[in-house]
Amino acid sequence: MKFFSKIMLAFLFCLSLSGTVSTLAQETISQESNSPNVDITITGEADEQLLEGLTNNLKADSQEEIDAEEAIKGSTHYVDMDQFRKRYLDIPYTDSQNDRQQLDIVYPSIGNSPYKVVVALHGGGWFSGDRKSASLQTIQMATQQGYVVINVGYRLTDEAKWPAQLYDVKAAIRFIRANARQYRLDPANIVVWGNSAGGHLASMLATTNGMGEMEDLSMGNAKASSAVQGVVSWYGISDITKLPDNSINIANKLMGYNVREKAAEANAASPINYVTRDFPPIYMIHGTNDSIVPFDQSVKFAKKINTVTGKKQASLKLHINATHGDNAIRNITNVDETLNFIDKIMYKDRKNPYRVKRYKEIKTTSQKSS
Repeated sequence: MKFFSKIMLAFLFCLSLSGTVSTLAQETISQESNSPNVDITITGEADEQLLEGLTNNLKADSQEEIDAEEAIKGSTHYVDMDQFRKRYLDIPYTDSQNDRQQLDIVYPSIGNSPYKVVVALHGGGWFSGDRKSASLQTIQMATQQGYVVINVGYRLTDEAKWPAQLYDVKAAIRFIRANARQYRLDPANIVVWGNSAGGHLASMLATTNGMGEMEDLSMGNAKASSAVQGVVSWYGISDITKLPDNSINIANKLMGYNVREKAAEANAASPINYVTRDFPPIYMIHGTNDSIVPFDQSVKFAKKINTVTGKKQASLKLHINATHGDNAIRNITNVDETLNFIDKIMYKDRKNPYRVKRYKEIKTTSQKSS
């Protein structure tokens, strides 16, 4: 079959310079020209040559010096958990009093049990962040479309080095499956959605499906599976050894050593090195002016996934000039398209009966709920 003689690619490129969404790069363009920005959408499949050309042409230099660790810390606000009618908060998923090894279950405003599950993993460069962080605001919108959202915390690098973070999120998935009946959850298909470092952990969960040596079963629910059936990664990290100079230190903190000097050893924490033929579907979104996690990480990851699996498992959406965690990415359009992807995994033979066209704003607060 001639089609399979090429690398299998199925990428979605939506390259937008929207006049309605303000980004630093767009403001720079506006200062240089009185012409309005242009919305550009390119969809379809890209073979390896076209993909490489697009990637090279879309690479951009950041217009300012960025303190990566300060930028990664993100919002100091939290999702206001009181807005959700039904929720269970601060549930330990292992035998620990550590509040980072807990999860919050937020039930949907529409739908019936057993509820299909979206697991949310926060970013923060593995050294900061919180499962109640406002950075997960957009993911909570899935509760308006019939999904339970389970926000999972994990130990940060100030108290534990790799692979503790992976052990934690795998223990959380096992807990969810083992207690599905108690919390009225559907354990059959679990999709995990992460941003930045959370996207890295989401991808690691998927690439290590079924690999017993990649989890610590002593953390509980050893007989339950930690496998995930789908992944969403927004501006996630796929290769910790290939981060730029301004952000490589977050990977050094994760591993406890210089990952460039010990790249072979550090490869153990990069999902791009674990892709197998059984890798589940993944949807990625990345900005082309991301100076913290360059967008070609997602391009190379998607390429590797589709090559190894031999099918269209990876889809990628790029935003021209968007930076790391840019509001141009964290919008309702991308939430809606991401949920379209999740629906295809959760509802293989029919449409999601609980999808509605309108989304309500997710409220945030300066006070952390408990």
